Amino acid sequence: MKKKILVFAVTFFALPFYLVTFLSASNTGASFLSIGTSARAISMGGAYVGVANDISAINYNPAGLAQLKESQIMGQHTEWISDIKHDFLAFTRPTLNGTMGLSVVYLSQGSIEGRDENRQRTGSFNAYDVATTLSYSRSISNGISLGTNLKIIQQNIEKESATGVAVDIGTQYDTQIKNLKLGLSFQNIGPKMTFISESYNLPLTATIGLGYTLKRAITLALDIKRNIYDNKTEVSMGTEVTPISLLALRVGYLKSVNPETITSISNFKGIGGGLGLRILNFSTDYAFVPYGDLGNTHRLSFGIKF
Repeated sequence: MKKKILVFAVTFFALPFYLVTFLSASNTGASFLSIGTSARAISMGGAYVGVANDISAINYNPAGLAQLKESQIMGQHTEWISDIKHDFLAFTRPTLNGTMGLSVVYLSQGSIEGRDENRQRTGSFNAYDVATTLSYSRSISNGISLGTNLKIIQQNIEKESATGVAVDIGTQYDTQIKNLKLGLSFQNIGPKMTFISESYNLPLTATIGLGYTLKRAITLALDIKRNIYDNKTEVSMGTEVTPISLLALRVGYLKSVNPETITSISNFKGIGGGLGLRILNFSTDYAFVPYGDLGNTHRLSFGIKF
């Protein structure tokens, strides 16, 4: 048993970094795909790949959807920086053959003032991005689950638009040793998108995650995410404390790691926190993350099980 766990853990930690040795840094787009869609996860610093066990697993590690026993609906609204609005709506349904899911992410930059080469006003225009995702997850053996997403991506600025497709792949392993879970997730695997005449890569990432629960009241989480085309690594840590069954308190911390050396940590992103309330089959979660001079972000989500 211990040998099996060791082999699996080594694979988890080695595979993402083995993959990135074949890829080089280049320009990326569709950055809205990198914005978190779960107030619960974000208030834990984004450390969720190993923990993911509810509907919000869709955009972190779809393998976590295999744990669902009931249908769920979730909606989230984010007041993002620079007056940008970000919304997420999802539905999941477990079946005898696995869990199915459907979700939509929508980002609106509102009305943008246009100017010509002489800086004269030319009127205003709208810009928005949409990603529609189909999800599937199932347990394949004792403690091991797999999940995948298929995304249709659209970006629109005034009368111009771009369309792309991407796939997410995730796995999760319950070691059954002191409530320790491991997770691995690859996100935004797909061809380049082209907007007018410019081509760009999707924000491809590989994330290793660990989740550890103490007496079912305290959950500790750690994620290491490699932003492959940006040649950057992020380390996030978080904890969730449940003093009573209807209340969860959360705090998280995220930093970017200099790609030249794992010992040089820079580009501070900071600390955040939040809370969750559970009453019968209804839930609500709140997350607050400060972004320095850019302002603060607030996320509020609602969910129901049935």
